Amino acid sequence: MDLVRKGFDLTYDLIKPSVFYFTQNDPKKAHEFFVSFCRHLYNSGLEKFVLDNNSNYKNPGFELSNAAGFNKDGQFHPIILKFLGFDRVVVGTVTGDFWQGNPKSIVRFPETSSMVNWEGLHGTGVEVVARQLENYGDHGIPITINFMSTPGKEGDELLRDQEKTIRVTRNVPYVDRYELNISCPNTKGKDGKDERKRNLGMLDSMLCMADENLLPHQKLGLKVSPDSTEADVKDTLETARNHRVNWIVTTNTTTNHNPLYILNSPGKGGASGNAVYEDSLRVQKLYQSWIKELGLDLKLIAVGGINSPERVQERLDYGATGIQIYTSLVFKGPELLRGLRSHSYN
Repeated sequence: MDLVRKGFDLTYDLIKPSVFYFTQNDPKKAHEFFVSFCRHLYNSGLEKFVLDNNSNYKNPGFELSNAAGFNKDGQFHPIILKFLGFDRVVVGTVTGDFWQGNPKSIVRFPETSSMVNWEGLHGTGVEVVARQLENYGDHGIPITINFMSTPGKEGDELLRDQEKTIRVTRNVPYVDRYELNISCPNTKGKDGKDERKRNLGMLDSMLCMADENLLPHQKLGLKVSPDSTEADVKDTLETARNHRVNWIVTTNTTTNHNPLYILNSPGKGGASGNAVYEDSLRVQKLYQSWIKELGLDLKLIAVGGINSPERVQERLDYGATGIQIYTSLVFKGPELLRGLRSHSYN
């Protein structure tokens, strides 16, 4: 079992340079290739034989899941992600309606294991996502829906769009968590301003909507920005304490294109991988401190540049009980997940 998986991981490492080369002008095609491969693997019935390994049966002491963006419209069968090494499947960001997004909106920086994207919450819309998830049947793997309103919607229309996403997906089997994405740096309001500030201003209304529509057993988290100030952190927690928020996801991508990691900035988009790690950790520390200061019972899920057991340990040391992975998986391959699950943490 382990031998076949090691062969799969080695194959990923061997073909990665060629795939990166041929998709350097449109890295999204590399992701589409991986999705297609995994779909064919599942349809052939070989997913367990090829992907399963002993590390999948080890409990590292935290929940490991993919980060939003990796499985945007639920393209991966949950069984595939389970055998890759994830405990939970995150789907999204899901929007109420179809959204075109931006073409050729990803740049890779292999030298620094970083990426920048300005995809802009593109997606099929919630009805298509829900049908996809329902078609997967009785797989037994917990699912989180990461969601936000369709770009361009404001006020009550924005709230109804989010409500639609919850209502359409809340009875889908194994959907037990929602993650409200208030931190995408790639969407603008009709006035052209960064919507992250508007989202903070509307957070109470968004959470009231979620309180009214989530089923009793379903839990809610907030995915926050690595560009948050301490005032943003405090305001977010003061609002969240009045609602059924259970955890904070730290963090999304950053508009801080540190030239140490982003060697030739496209001048737009959110940076991930090594480029976001320091800002993400800074914000996680702020949330841990203010959660304690305010006496709140909130958990932390860490995401952003986590590419080694040492970085996992650092995020655990600052309060994380869950870890999410995306960009690091692109650069290090599925072998990373085996390594994270097999390590012994304090």
